[in-house]
Amino acid sequence: MMRTSSKFLILFIGVLSLSCRSVGPNTLPADQFNFNTSISQASNEQLLMNLVRLRYNEPPVFLKVNSVINQYTRAGSVGAQAGLNNAIPTGANSAIASGNLAWSNTPTITYVPISGKEFSTNLLLPIPPGTLINMIQAGWPIDLVFSLAIFSINDLKDDVARPSARREADAEFLHVVDLWEKLSGAGVLGVRRGEVDLVFIREDYPIAHKKDVAAFRDLLGLDPGLSEYKIAYGKVQRSDSEFTVLSGSIWEIMLNLAWQFDVPQEHVAKGRTVEGFYTDKRVEFPAINIQFSDKEPEDAFISVLQQGYWFYIHSDDRLSKRNFSFLQLLLNLAESNPSNQMPVVTVPTN
Repeated sequence: MMRTSSKFLILFIGVLSLSCRSVGPNTLPADQFNFNTSISQASNEQLLMNLVRLRYNEPPVFLKVNSVINQYTRAGSVGAQAGLNNAIPTGANSAIASGNLAWSNTPTITYVPISGKEFSTNLLLPIPPGTLINMIQAGWPIDLVFSLAIFSINDLKDDVARPSARREADAEFLHVVDLWEKLSGAGVLGVRRGEVDLVFIREDYPIAHKKDVAAFRDLLGLDPGLSEYKIAYGKVQRSDSEFTVLSGSIWEIMLNLAWQFDVPQEHVAKGRTVEGFYTDKRVEFPAINIQFSDKEPEDAFISVLQQGYWFYIHSDDRLSKRNFSFLQLLLNLAESNPSNQMPVVTVPTN
């Protein structure tokens, strides 16, 4: 009988230790990875879906994940029953043991639609020019930043694809972008951050760059006697000592990109949308080359089903994926998070 009791004790301690062991630390790495992957995928699909909606003159809708709370529960129980047979002749002793272990994982995810004041703040306000110029300094390609987010600089105009203001880029604008890239790569031109963001041209730049520096200043109407120029938001240059940058809002940037990719011609013929607009002055394809298919694509980086077709970015299209990621970054930079819109979530402790 003592041996049977020992077995019961071992079983009880085993189940009890399992039920009391902390679940969270062991599951956190996998859960964090899975939630991160799912949220990233959903965010990309939402952005692509809204680009397609804008292409068809439909209002975009944004939902953002405000919180993810994962609650783990583990409980265990054990039961034992024994019988001693004292009958003559001696009978067999009896023993019954039982146990169970229950585990549950209950995630709570909250979503908040972007609307009202937050919508106007996040999507309709222009991105500060200094932020965009500093992104160039951080390593983002100059042509990418200018082609996606800047519509003019010192009144030299870039492409506009949306039907209400469609135009081709000024040749001078494209020349400025090329010179900016060349001089920046040579360490002649840079950006200095402070109370006022400045573009500077080194006073001791190599003589080999003298012609390019002169052309850069001349195209932008900059004072050749200065080496620093203030970055300001606007359309028309107020003085020859500033870079006047007309940067776009997230809404304007998305709207411009939405009119650059192709859609089924039958939709154009039926009047559901109109022809897009894209000039190949920079590269062969639009900044984000969104394709369509009547069947779900097998090798897509991201895809959504809209208007009866699959719209997608191919997984091998490295430039489109990079530019799409840049757009997602701009959206994140523009995001505000007012405390009065945060939901209150109550999670039980037992």
